[in-house]
Amino acid sequence: MKPRLLNMLVRFWRLAALAAAAVLLHRSAVPPKMSLGDISLSEARDFFPTAEVLTPGTAGAISVSDGADAFLGTLVTTAPEADQITGYNGPSNLLVAIDKEGRIAGSKILESADTSTHVDALRKQPSFANSIKGWNPAAEPPPKIEGVGGSTLTGLAMVEGIAQKLAGSHTSLRFPEPLSLEEIRSFFPDAASFVTDSPRQGWHRVLTPASAVAGFVVRTAPASDGITGYAGPTECLVAVAPDAQTLRAVRIRKSYDTEDYVERVSEDKDYLKSLTRWTVSQWPGLSFEAEKIEGVAGATLTSASVAEGLKERFRPEPPPRASAKEPFPLKDIALWLLLLIAALQAFTNLRGSKFMRGLWQAVLIGVLGLWLGQFLSLGLLSGWAQHGPPWKQAAPLVALAAAAILLPWGARRQVYCHHICPHGAAQEWLGRLSHRPIQLPKAAHHTLRILPGILLAGGFFCALRLPSFSLGNLEPFDFWILGRAAVIPAVLAVLGLGLSVFVPMAYCRYGCPTGALLSFVRSSSSREFFGKRDVFAALVLLSAWLLSPAKPHPLPGEPSEAMRGTGFGTTWCVKLRGEQAAPEQLHASLTAEVQRIEATLSHWSKDSATSGFNASTSTEEQPIPQELGKLVNFALRLHRETAGAYDITVSPLVSAWGYGPAGETSTGPSNEHLQRLLEAVGSEKLTLNSSATGLRKSHPAVALDLGSLLQGYAVDRLSELLDAAGARNYLVEVGGELRARGAWKVALENPGKPERPLEVMTLRDSALATSGLARARRRLEGQEVSHIISPKTGRPVAPTIEACSVQHATCLEADGWATAVIASGLPQAEGLAKREGLAVWVLDAAGVFKRLKEAAIP
Repeated sequence: MKPRLLNMLVRFWRLAALAAAAVLLHRSAVPPKMSLGDISLSEARDFFPTAEVLTPGTAGAISVSDGADAFLGTLVTTAPEADQITGYNGPSNLLVAIDKEGRIAGSKILESADTSTHVDALRKQPSFANSIKGWNPAAEPPPKIEGVGGSTLTGLAMVEGIAQKLAGSHTSLRFPEPLSLEEIRSFFPDAASFVTDSPRQGWHRVLTPASAVAGFVVRTAPASDGITGYAGPTECLVAVAPDAQTLRAVRIRKSYDTEDYVERVSEDKDYLKSLTRWTVSQWPGLSFEAEKIEGVAGATLTSASVAEGLKERFRPEPPPRASAKEPFPLKDIALWLLLLIAALQAFTNLRGSKFMRGLWQAVLIGVLGLWLGQFLSLGLLSGWAQHGPPWKQAAPLVALAAAAILLPWGARRQVYCHHICPHGAAQEWLGRLSHRPIQLPKAAHHTLRILPGILLAGGFFCALRLPSFSLGNLEPFDFWILGRAAVIPAVLAVLGLGLSVFVPMAYCRYGCPTGALLSFVRSSSSREFFGKRDVFAALVLLSAWLLSPAKPHPLPGEPSEAMRGTGFGTTWCVKLRGEQAAPEQLHASLTAEVQRIEATLSHWSKDSATSGFNASTSTEEQPIPQELGKLVNFALRLHRETAGAYDITVSPLVSAWGYGPAGETSTGPSNEHLQRLLEAVGSEKLTLNSSATGLRKSHPAVALDLGSLLQGYAVDRLSELLDAAGARNYLVEVGGELRARGAWKVALENPGKPERPLEVMTLRDSALATSGLARARRRLEGQEVSHIISPKTGRPVAPTIEACSVQHATCLEADGWATAVIASGLPQAEGLAKREGLAVWVLDAAGVFKRLKEAAIP
């Protein structure tokens, strides 16, 4: 083979190998997925001390109210909108509290795939959270970020995520409650379903049983959120004809204005009817004076705010979205200049001048290292491969990485390591302190030279299979950014720099995995051959490909559709691959099914069949829906198999400890109260008839709590609807419970570090449910209590299992068994898993994660 052709083949192979590694890393990425359904009342009180009621709203928002039902503010998470915004090497998910004025009342980092040391630094310092407190993202530019050391880019990405979520958002922070089918039917009695945000944001397309368009219902919020009458804003509902122009009715839905004035306007049907004289397209240009629109006597400002709200809602264009701009443009300019000077150093005669090189190294150490804190690292490049580079937040740093990889590939010069890296410059300076540097024996030199490549391969496998491991601990660069807060990088930095005094460039030669990566791409001469490093790289890539979970087919792997909603006090999401017929109707069907299950089976719903059974004091057999009967039948089986540890009749006990619909309590129940409640607890007090259509209780106060089953059951029902609609590749998630058709990459959450999953796995044609205690415990009378209540003692159990995940054919079974395993505790759970043939993963109370059994899925 001709030398030139061989040379090009070797170069392209090495670049292709790097690209293959990036693809494998990208496939392994798991974005933050913590939902608002995991937020407890005690966490809400961190921002709103008088909070008593949390109400799920639209687009994943939660409305917070006090005991008198007065609105306090809203809680939102920046995920999933911020999932594509990368800091140093991954996205973050923040909990953000918004007060009644639309300003940030506080924030909390829930989870992050960014560099753990940077995230921890921001968590520990109040300066970052304080810098965004009081900011109104919908109306003001982002504030100057007060980060910690070199964590600016991480903090900037978090602020960008907040802006992405809230700036110009169509989600009302003052009226977050989603529209219900009952409200829709007050305008269109024959409505069977509706589609949100159709044909535009804030509109609801109303469908008849025959799927014909009956009309539209439009919410004036959030457009009307900033329009105040006497004491606050008002939200109205507007019924619009199928032509999307003619107004049929206007009605006040909710208001923070003075109650008497709101009642006057609501009762003045003539005034509200008069607002329907103009079409949707006429409203934005309407002059109230010219049209002589008169308000309601005695409630002029309230009625005027209603009209202004309609005018604002029907404007053709939404308000412009604020953009989170880089608050440190000087640093961007400095980094671009350093890149330019580095190129001059590498490709001109300047590199031969000792004075210029010494001066340049001083600049690198002081500016790039100590001031900017910008280093290429294994963790940085791995994170970018997984989640994408931060093009907007750090364009100069992305350019630096591109130059470091591509220039050596074509120019045979290692630009970054020789001319840009501050750590390398510091080593070269320290090496001048020794007049007699140590030259290692050839055998030791050749042995140690393979260490960076081994570290590189090890870091690559850790990034693929051990997401809880921080790659920043393999290199010293975080020490420059965070100082002693980065303990392991600090040790590596001090050790490496110290050795460089005696062994020239000790760390660069014998310890730097990033240097090994850049050296692999670099062409060392005009005559390249396939050598040992190429064979080693091929073996590493082959092993990584064989060990990585199977990728779903067909490609591309990303879902083409994502449908979301709220229910059961949490959120649900359906991801689909491939084209789907009538997606709007499918979304409406899924939404309606979640609402139906919650309304008919949840004991939190006052009108449900479960609540009806609970409220009855009769000990005669009561008719129940067969759907409820099947759930009870499965629960009775779990009760038997766990020797009574799992019990759906603990509802009175759960409420007594503050985990029921009545809300939290300040004190636990007395011994006497517990004894009275225990008389009505026990699944043996339930008798289900053979057809599962009749249920009897032997004690009049027996009550059902199906909370451990309903989310899993809802997942199964949504899966059935998707199957009927012809979907062949989907992932359904309700409050963290999952079911997949096809193969989907999922993660088992680590309660202690949500950003570092316990395990990443492929869920294929099966379900996965997790039950845990991390966000379901609180302090009561100075003691920590969990929501797992013993049906025998009536008290919260001392848990031996912190979290349990079960994989099963259906999500109902996975959900039920996950709770049953936690209720049984260790070591009984091991025998249970073996006897039932369950695929079970547990995290015990000591923090040890293990598989109890990994069985084939039925």
